[in-house]
Amino acid sequence: MKSDNTKDPSFTSDNSKENRTTPSTPINIDVTDNTAENMNQVISPILDKFKTINGRDFFDIEDLNYILPSDKLEAERANLSHILRKHLWRGNFRAPIAEMLEKGGAKILDIGCGQGRWIIDMAIEYPSSTFIGIDVDSSFFPPIDKCPPNVCFLTCNVTYGIPFPKETFDFVYMDMMFTAFNEPQWSNLIKDIVRVLKFDGWIESSEPTFRFQNMGKTTKWIHDTAVKASMKERGVNVHISTMMPKFFESNDELTNIQCVKIEYPIGDWYGYFGKYSVNNVRRVFHSMVFVPQYMGITYDEYTELLKDFVKESNENKTYTHLQRCFAKKTLFTSF
Repeated sequence: MKSDNTKDPSFTSDNSKENRTTPSTPINIDVTDNTAENMNQVISPILDKFKTINGRDFFDIEDLNYILPSDKLEAERANLSHILRKHLWRGNFRAPIAEMLEKGGAKILDIGCGQGRWIIDMAIEYPSSTFIGIDVDSSFFPPIDKCPPNVCFLTCNVTYGIPFPKETFDFVYMDMMFTAFNEPQWSNLIKDIVRVLKFDGWIESSEPTFRFQNMGKTTKWIHDTAVKASMKERGVNVHISTMMPKFFESNDELTNIQCVKIEYPIGDWYGYFGKYSVNNVRRVFHSMVFVPQYMGITYDEYTELLKDFVKESNENKTYTHLQRCFAKKTLFTSF
């Protein structure tokens, strides 16, 4: 299988952990004065709050449940993950919005945009639409000179709310946020997304199922422990993709709900793609620095154990699934 994953270009800024600030934006955003004031309130509590565990930088914010690191290693892994997912899905979205984007004038919001790979891809492909990315950490936002003119990035912790007026966006996208929120936060976030979504606009969530098939003994031990530990540590359900249809269906304004799954092969049994994907998943597990204590082993022993995960995945033809759920906001009229 031929893969385009041999190169991993990275749009990362030179911001350090000691200087995490909200960068200037390359385009103007049409928001009200009240929204700007609320945005400042959202941004101010989240700067410079990190802790280091086993050499990795993690958020140290009470209401933030993100269980993966926020550092250069994670940014590099996320870049690889984006390339793999785009290759597998053969595109950046599944909602029926291509015509709207091509027509131009649409406003798109990416929640948890990270270093902006999805945003940059989309903005280049659809130059007549506007793309706004928000994330709790601005350290890896791309520099302005590497951004298309129709792109903007803002620092924001969405657990405090999305700092835009109602009916602002034509499309709201979330990708790989399965390690970020507890279930009540997910429910509140979906409701807030619907609030900022225009009528006839679309919402899309793209998450892994994080349920592995053809696991070896060691892989199952690591996987099952990671699932339980994520819930105990931060209340994070890494199987949140299974609840996404329920979250969508619980909102009366969302219609045309669809969920699509695709296999995600793990291991070099699937050629170049599998070689990169198993490395991606190994790095996810390795970033979960809290897992070894639940296994009764040291972090160094855990690191060695992950070699067995790679070996088992290659031998057993391990795979999981990715899921994309999307829905349309519809205005109901009563008679």
